[in-house]
Amino acid sequence: MLNETSAQVILRDGQVEISIITDMVHLVATLQDNQAWLMGDISEVMPEGLSADQQELFIKKAFEEAVYVSVNQKKLTFERVVFKKTNHGHSTEIVLQARHSFANVTDVTASFPKSLGTVHASFVRPQYKVLNAGDDAHVVF
Repeated sequence: MLNETSAQVILRDGQVEISIITDMVHLVATLQDNQAWLMGDISEVMPEGLSADQQELFIKKAFEEAVYVSVNQKKLTFERVVFKKTNHGHSTEIVLQARHSFANVTDVTASFPKSLGTVHASFVRPQYKVLNAGDDAHVVF
């Protein structure tokens, strides 16, 4: 069972998107663990016996509160949380989106809830190019 999570924080003009890929079975087990709640790793215990849709709603609410992202040291609020099934066993992609109004971004800060365990995070700032047929793209980092 995969107990580690990957996250990609994508900074776009006016938007930050965080894509988290995690093992849903492990996440649900962690969120239903009374010991995790007693240790302060989760803020609320997920009730057992919830339907898949109810589990998704519980996780969306928990992640809106527990995932943190700031741009230029200003905390952002997530406007959208979407679940996407993957083709990798029990893995699910959870996508969180927030808007920002900075023309010049100097820093991004992100943190994830302890319920995700170790998170392998990458931070991406895409550079967009329009390529005509046969053109090359040259990107400088």
